[in-house]
Amino acid sequence: MVTPIIEKLILGESISNAELNELKRAIKDDFSREEIDEWLANNWEHVSSDDLEINFDRLKQMVADYEMKRHPKRGLAVHLFSLSRYYQRVAAVLFIPLILGTLWYFYNSSNNDENFYVAEAPLGQKAKIELPDGTTIWLNSGSQIRYSSGFNKKGRAVELKGEAFFDVAKNPKKPFFVNTPGLAIEVTGTRFNVNAYTDEPNVETALVEGKVNVILKNGQDSYQLSPGKTLTYSKTSHQVSTSVLNEEVTTAWKDNRLIFVDDDFSKLVKKIEKWYNVEVVYDTVSFKNNKLTVRLLEGEQLNRLLEIVETAVGAQCVITKNKIQITKK
Repeated sequence: MVTPIIEKLILGESISNAELNELKRAIKDDFSREEIDEWLANNWEHVSSDDLEINFDRLKQMVADYEMKRHPKRGLAVHLFSLSRYYQRVAAVLFIPLILGTLWYFYNSSNNDENFYVAEAPLGQKAKIELPDGTTIWLNSGSQIRYSSGFNKKGRAVELKGEAFFDVAKNPKKPFFVNTPGLAIEVTGTRFNVNAYTDEPNVETALVEGKVNVILKNGQDSYQLSPGKTLTYSKTSHQVSTSVLNEEVTTAWKDNRLIFVDDDFSKLVKKIEKWYNVEVVYDTVSFKNNKLTVRLLEGEQLNRLLEIVETAVGAQCVITKNKIQITKK
């Protein structure tokens, strides 16, 4: 058990590299998490010196901060925030801080001619990123952003896998490019959302403010998007369609709110898997005609969402480890 190491860390005492590595392994293990949670719940008030509640997510922040102080690197600052605790049992009493801490990622290209910064929001978390030009990016769960060390010198371009909301700093002389599988988005300064998960059939660009130019990777077609519109590109048919943007539904995720309005059950399942880092098993035929309207506010947990699903579609949800089984009643 790593509790002696945890206590040393909380008390501000020095820990060795071997102890740090052992603690990092423990906090990645779901089974260790339950044991650590119980120990923290029983002991945190005896070891805290600043009236700050110590829980599992706070501990992860402390480990990340300690490692950064010991092994500082130059790179991209990424503020991670959690959607929920591990399945968030109803009886749980530990508070989850929104900001988990600061992590740094640095990636060297194989040819050593160029360096790249890579920021990632793991499944079950989100990230807020500040780029050197003043642009702010929010990354949804299971998403990644990558850009060159020459960013804002030679130009402004990022690569996106997953979903992100961009608040781009204005610079008419240096357009900002978001490259995704299938298309690129060109802007000079604006606010927009891009959904480009590799496991989803479409790439969606939703413009809140400003102006964007969506360029298909075939190099022949481009589309100007006006505020309040969403452009959807099909990866299979390569067709493009536009629709009216529902800003509340599209951008709620960056404020830790899950909102679906009369949407397909399958889309909700994909969102649950990413947001809570779980596997959802269900019979697609049984639920293919079900549509859901869900408004999950910040602070509400997975159990509450499953209660809504059970009531709305007449289902039963059973959680076993990291898997959720949903069946019709």
